[in-house]
Amino acid sequence: MDSLGDRLTATSDTFPRERLETILREARPFHADGHFLYPADDQGNHLQGYFLLEPVATDSRLVDWIAEDVATWVDRATIHADVLFAPAQPAVKVLGEAIARKTAIPTAYWEYRPSGRFGDRLVEGQVDPGARALVFNGVSHTGRCVGQRLPGFVESLGGTSVAAAVFVKGSTPKVAETEDRLGDRFYSAVRAEVPLFVPNGCPLCARMGPPVPWTALLGEASP
Repeated sequence: MDSLGDRLTATSDTFPRERLETILREARPFHADGHFLYPADDQGNHLQGYFLLEPVATDSRLVDWIAEDVATWVDRATIHADVLFAPAQPAVKVLGEAIARKTAIPTAYWEYRPSGRFGDRLVEGQVDPGARALVFNGVSHTGRCVGQRLPGFVESLGGTSVAAAVFVKGSTPKVAETEDRLGDRFYSAVRAEVPLFVPNGCPLCARMGPPVPWTALLGEASP
């Protein structure tokens, strides 16, 4: 793995280093300093740092680079998927549709709420009984979305999760568990070292005060 600077590491050996550096330099998506709340509610996790996908998704050139590398991995790892299954977060949908164009895998999207939490229904596309799903998210700080939640939704619809992909993964035990379980069927381009704490056990609160909801960063994505 190749360090990209403060707490970021390249994890895809096919994603050109200069492209990753351009994404980080131009979109400035990684907020390494700060105390953030995700999801943005009383039960949300406290994070020391945050990788915001939205400013990346506003640039079609950057989106195309990400989709191109995911497509390279799909081919190299021989991922046979009938559907790309992702949350209906607008920025994630931008990446999902770009990946779909390059891989010819149709998309289906699960309900996504403004706080960052998932809803309880399929809102776009379809998952047929027996369908093989590639679960996708733009950023997974905790690993729970692609390691547990999205595969569970696929199963509730009668399908099976066969692989997972994110642009950025965190460094939690759930991420490591997903890596161990899926091996090369778990794609990421970048690892972000983001310490994560439960609300009633967060050491940052005493030093930095209450966390800032991650949604406060969304203005960073404005043109």
